[in-house]
Amino acid sequence: MLSNPPLFKYRRYWLAVIIVLLAILDPFGLASSSDKASAQWLNRMFASHYPSLGQQRVAVVLIDDAYLMRNDTSWPMPYGEQSKLFKRLLAYKPGAVFVDLLYSHEHSLGDPARSSQLLANVFERYQRQGIPLWLANTGLTRAEAGQANTLAPLMQVSRTALVVWEGVDDKYPLAMHTQAGLLETPAMALYREFCAKQHCKQPPVDAQTAAQRQPIAVQWGLKLAAEQARIADIRHCAPARHFLLDGVAQFFQAVFWKLDDSAQARCPYTLTLSASDLEVSDPDDQALIAELLRDRLVLVGANIASTGDLVESPVHGQLPGVYLHAMALDNLINSGMDYDHEPADFPRLPFNWLDLLELGLLALIAVLKALHARRLAGQRTWSRWRRQEIWFFTSPCPSWLLVMSMLAAVSVLLSLNDITPVNVLGIVLLSLVLFSERIEAFFDRDR
Repeated sequence: MLSNPPLFKYRRYWLAVIIVLLAILDPFGLASSSDKASAQWLNRMFASHYPSLGQQRVAVVLIDDAYLMRNDTSWPMPYGEQSKLFKRLLAYKPGAVFVDLLYSHEHSLGDPARSSQLLANVFERYQRQGIPLWLANTGLTRAEAGQANTLAPLMQVSRTALVVWEGVDDKYPLAMHTQAGLLETPAMALYREFCAKQHCKQPPVDAQTAAQRQPIAVQWGLKLAAEQARIADIRHCAPARHFLLDGVAQFFQAVFWKLDDSAQARCPYTLTLSASDLEVSDPDDQALIAELLRDRLVLVGANIASTGDLVESPVHGQLPGVYLHAMALDNLINSGMDYDHEPADFPRLPFNWLDLLELGLLALIAVLKALHARRLAGQRTWSRWRRQEIWFFTSPCPSWLLVMSMLAAVSVLLSLNDITPVNVLGIVLLSLVLFSERIEAFFDRDR
């Protein structure tokens, strides 16, 4: 009696080892690029269903080119001009303010009328009125080896929020160790302030605890704030599409990068005001601005053509960098410490259990493919359930549906535990190898 041949030849096992090493060591960044494309696709698919709780608490004020021209000023803005801007903002009584500008150089050139002390005096008013104010901080030791950081007079009248970090890819940390000590990021600092005044999911007890937590895998929303139309013209903003149609379109854009719809302007999710809006003089307009900004967490940033402070949103494309902090804060307000994140890597190893889970799904595809090949070659069944095996592997469809079902179940379980999904896009595409014989037969039928 002939013995049942093995499912894989020994050379196939060596090939599997090579594939595992390639997936873990990530040469040329192929695996990480595929993971990122998959995560961005899922973010775009579900962006229209992102909850709006945080949107009602956060606002962005942008200093743009129109504001500079309106006030006949330059960039970087003189401290005297900035002091006027922040006086106007103070009048609207925000709940807390983060300024995403780096005040690292003195522009006075010996002229006290242009000194940073002008701005420091205004920031001191925020302190006196009990409005917390954070300034962007690099975490570097100022003037050491030419390193830049916030001027001392401004640091004395504000709090520090870290805006520069490394080693977390495109994730958003809560806190990091720096040359200047342990610093929290703007989103974490503002979330603490939010929790001090509102009922919320408890933040980490201190910066040390925050630094030990995994960074946020920031999820971006799509639908504009209801108040946005009251303050700006939004007719150029692309409307949200049907979930299913948008998902199909986003799938093809994720696979074929040339098929994008960047011609359609997708306006930022966070309520946005121009710095020019703070200059309104009509009482009704002033009342509207006060309604929009009072008690909100306000982030002030810049959208100047000559600056390069931009971030890449999977939903909107390039946006001014302040929106990353605003969206991370929005994630925290919505989810607290149950935000989406990647699992930590194994100690002293460059991968985590989620990577092993992905490899397990790929191994399942390989086993199913090998069993299909045995069936097509007319070999004996591999399992003791002969009839069921013959039925299951007569067509690749049951195998593909099994893979998709397991992928869906895994994705749901990960989502319920606030873990970023596996590489859905890559696994879906690789699962199509189950249909390779059918595809070849289709193209060879006329030969």
